[in-house]
Formats: sequence, structure tokens, C-alpha cells
Amino acid sequence: MRLKGQTAIVTGGGKGIGRAICLALAREGANIVVAARTERDIRETARMVEKEGTQAFAVSTDIRIEEDVKNMISDVANTFGRIDILVNNAGVAHRKYMVDTSREEYENIMDTNVKGMFFCTKYALPYLLKRGEGRIVNISSGAGKHGIPRLSIYCASKFAVIGFTESIAYEIGGGVQVYAVCPASVDTGMYRSLHTDEPVLKPEDVAGKVLELCLPGTTLPSGSSVDVYRPAVRVV
Repeated sequence: MRLKGQTAIVTGGGKGIGRAICLALAREGANIVVAARTERDIRETARMVEKEGTQAFAVSTDIRIEEDVKNMISDVANTFGRIDILVNNAGVAHRKYMVDTSREEYENIMDTNVKGMFFCTKYALPYLLKRGEGRIVNISSGAGKHGIPRLSIYCASKFAVIGFTESIAYEIGGGVQVYAVCPASVDTGMYRSLHTDEPVLKPEDVAGKVLELCLPGTTLPSGSSVDVYRPAVRVV
């Protein structure tokens, strides 16, 4: 239980990669804040977390809305008295040629994948800095390093995640470590809605890398981008 007593916020925690991250952190003893828009999904994840023996707090949050994020962070601080880990995982994508992408689709991607990360980091970071330690893990993508046809806006948003991660790491230095995780294709509902090929990874593979970065003793330099290209070895 290497994260016992710590409090972790996971955005987009209602399903897919976010749910897997919640469970991985809970198994190491962290109390989990499940933040997403869909009430049913976050409550289901919270029930699964509680079965792991830690506390769960489901907060219906639209991270695109600043007031929603401020209220969520305030509720977490009042409930647990501390914030140790922030995982900016929530993300959306539309697969279209750039010229066919509507302004609404552009804004949905950028507001969720970039602005939402900005709001969550802006309002959670003071609590981590007050403690003098902690982790911020931003979920980028292999598409944050290489352009992919018909995913131009999604790629732009994930490139932004990496730049944001590097900049924040330089700004804060010290005990709060900031990382970007860049998975290859992951077997999620969003991926299968966009692609016909078989994904390489399971959500648990990404969750395992996030957990590794959140554990005490991590020596990877803050600001690093970590690729996840191969499935984790599972011990039966």
C-alpha cells in the first residue's frame, strides 16, 4: 500500500483508461476522486474503488467549465484535506479531415483536452505545492508526437499536452513531479469509434505506467514524456 492515505484526482475516471487508473491507484491505498460528466459512470467506478478498500468520491464535473473545476477541487480539499496526485486523463476526439471539421468539434476537442487540463492543474497545483510534493500526470498520446491524417485537431491537442507538461515542470521544480504519458492505441470505446484496426494496449497497460510514475522513489526527471507501446507483462 505504497500510496496509503494519499488523495488522487482522476479526470475522465468514469470508464476506459480513467477507470483503470482509478483502480490501479486504489490498489496501492490511495483515496480516489472520480471526476467526469456522466453520473452513472463515475458512481460505478467509485463502487469498484471502494471494493479495493479505499475511499471513493464521485464528482460530476465538466472540466471545460472553470467554475465546475473550482468547485470540484474545493470539495476534494474539504473532504480529504489534501491533494497528492492529479491525473489529467479526460479526452475526446473526432476523426475528420481538417477542412470538414466544424468549429464546434474543434472547440470540443481543445476545450476538453487542453483547457480542461489547464483548469484542473491551475486549481489543484496550489494544494500540491503547499505539501511540497506530489504528482501531476497528463495523458497525451502517440498522436502527441506524430501527426495522423484525419486527426489533426486531436493531434494538436495532444502535442499541447506535452508542451504544457514540460513548461509546468520547469516552472514549479522541486518536489511536485509532472509527467506526460503517451500511449499507443488503447482498447477503449473512443478508439474503437475512430479506428477499425486492433488496438495494441489495454487500459490497464496505461494505468500501470501512471501508477509507476506516482509511486514514491520515481527517479524519472520531471517534465518527461513516457511512451507506452507494448502491453505490460501480466503475472498470473
